[in-house]
Amino acid sequence: MFSLNGRIALVTGGCQNLGLEIATGLAEAGASVAVTSRDAAKAEAAAARLAKLHGVQTFGVSMDVRDEASVTDGFRRAEEALGPLDIVVNNAGGATDATGKLETETLASWRAYVDLNLTSAFLCVREAARRMIPRKKGAIVNIASITSLVGRDRSVYDGTSMKNPVAYTASKAGVLGLTYDAAAYLGAHGIRVNAVSPGGFERGQPASFIAAYSARTMQGRMGRDGWDLKGAVLFLVSDAAAYVTGHNLVVDGGFTRFK
Repeated sequence: MFSLNGRIALVTGGCQNLGLEIATGLAEAGASVAVTSRDAAKAEAAAARLAKLHGVQTFGVSMDVRDEASVTDGFRRAEEALGPLDIVVNNAGGATDATGKLETETLASWRAYVDLNLTSAFLCVREAARRMIPRKKGAIVNIASITSLVGRDRSVYDGTSMKNPVAYTASKAGVLGLTYDAAAYLGAHGIRVNAVSPGGFERGQPASFIAAYSARTMQGRMGRDGWDLKGAVLFLVSDAAAYVTGHNLVVDGGFTRFK
């Protein structure tokens, strides 16, 4: 039920961190995988490594997920290289310049976050839908965040330069709304749409932050890079989740339910 042999997947931002972990998990399950980056050389290098390690067909494609023409062209090139897409994982996104304080945040920063995290997801979901509707099948997963589910205790950032702008939270909450309604719209076309909301993953943050964050989880630790997320995405795109759509799978070690 978890085999992806014969399936073709595209992972945006699939060349590093959680995106690379997701792409690796899909390749391990047998899928052909296209990975995107704004840097064409970076995408091609990541694709080559995946092919060498897992013996599957891969393709690296340059794509700016905030740009409509770039998204359309990237999807076209991925399908020309590998074939019709069965799976799309919208992982690209992240942070941009911001003060981290609501009272001093700028409209420019707000718009940058919305473009990077929400508009990008819309463009990719729309492009996936255009290609999957005629085939009456497909699985789409949007990577959201636990920050969209709870108000954040910012004391975990004390003594560090880290921050969690309200704009990031709002843009990721929008990804969940997009997921739920796209699932409702596309269900009649045989297309499933789900989200994954990761918690914090350990990736060289200050020791004080790692300790404070870990203490707020049921498992007493942060997520493990390269391991703790890929199984959740694999489940949602596989036949094991054939009756799962419009769902947000939280992968956070119990953070959002630990009081």
